[in-house]
Amino acid sequence: MTNYFRDRTFRQQIAILGSMYVGYGAMMVSRQMVTILSPALLADKDLNFTVKHTGDILAYGTVGAMVGKLIWGPLADKIGGRLTILIGIVLTALLVAAFGLSQNVVAFTACSALLYCTKSSGWPGMTKIVGEWYQPRQYGRVWSILSTSSRASVVLGTLFFGWLLAYFHWRTVAFLSTGMALLVYAGCRFLLKDKPTDASFLNVDAEQTIGAAEVPKHPLEGTSLWTALWAFASSWRVWFVVVMLMALTCDMAFLDFLPAYLMESFQVTPSEAAMASSYMPLGSLIGLTASIVCYDWFSKKQLRAVLTATLVLAVFCIVSLQFLPQLNLSDTWNYQFAKVLILLFGALTAPSYYIPMSIFSIEYGGPHSATLVCLIDMCGFAASASFGFVGGRLAVGAGSWTSFMTMLLVITVLAAIFTWLFTNGEYRATIRAK
Repeated sequence: MTNYFRDRTFRQQIAILGSMYVGYGAMMVSRQMVTILSPALLADKDLNFTVKHTGDILAYGTVGAMVGKLIWGPLADKIGGRLTILIGIVLTALLVAAFGLSQNVVAFTACSALLYCTKSSGWPGMTKIVGEWYQPRQYGRVWSILSTSSRASVVLGTLFFGWLLAYFHWRTVAFLSTGMALLVYAGCRFLLKDKPTDASFLNVDAEQTIGAAEVPKHPLEGTSLWTALWAFASSWRVWFVVVMLMALTCDMAFLDFLPAYLMESFQVTPSEAAMASSYMPLGSLIGLTASIVCYDWFSKKQLRAVLTATLVLAVFCIVSLQFLPQLNLSDTWNYQFAKVLILLFGALTAPSYYIPMSIFSIEYGGPHSATLVCLIDMCGFAASASFGFVGGRLAVGAGSWTSFMTMLLVITVLAAIFTWLFTNGEYRATIRAK
């Protein structure tokens, strides 16, 4: 390890990874400020703010995020990852301040939509930088680490700024959030770089394989955006990963319904249900932490088996949740088993949700990697919005949570099927390349 730290490139990689981690975390916290501040907005008698307004603001935020994916992907491919991330951090910080200055629902909604739109710059920006700074054999570890940033920053940001709300007015808390994000921006501006000074180290693996010959260019090198879009639309592998991510995004959106599901299905208090819902993001962190250690060990063929198997186990978690009431256990044991199953569900779905499509976007998208990752992500947002719309109505309908969980079960089965199809396509692509 000492020899690694003597290597200048390795030290730069660590600095770049840390900058992306903190920078993306700052954008996530800025976006989350809308949710963090919402209880204080409801309590502010000068605003006449209601729960309906909160829902509208979050809904328009989702629309803003989808529009942002269309903007930031092609832009990141043009201007590079560093500038994309820096613009994203400073704009999200300023938009939180604008949110704090807002006086009515229209202004809150506009700031929220723009905030979510601007935050969409984070993932495409990191996609460009990861492709320039890390070798393919490092992608799994790097994306596993970066994926924990969104979960950890939201948890820590919610706790910290939620605590500040007990002592300061919500507008002051918004300004404090802006100040902290701008400090992160200053650090990232100094540390982030688009490309290493000596980019040849990225070709070490390829040169060992093909000798001193020139490393082949990416098939999309030098192509226009429209040519790249046609290549994406013509690829079965792209369609497989799109459907896979749409299903997995719906699985992750289960978190939005967890407090209500636990409260009504297991007869616990709202406070207990809210706290127990944290088991799913905790499980996600556990799954991603395991991926940091293990993901890059596996070949494409082994990943096909491992990722599919984890989602098959996730299917059994949903089935077990549905059949828990029929086991005739006490209410206490039912609730404890449910929390364990939810923890496992988060751990089993998170690696497939975050990592494969990010790696695929770099490898398949090449110079258009940011555009590809945004298109895939946008489809996931659309699926999540549909899931929320349909799921909410199923939960309050005749079938109640049984119908909701049946839908979630079908979606998770689809996620497992398309994960196998996608990873099988990746494995076959490596065989054809040899």
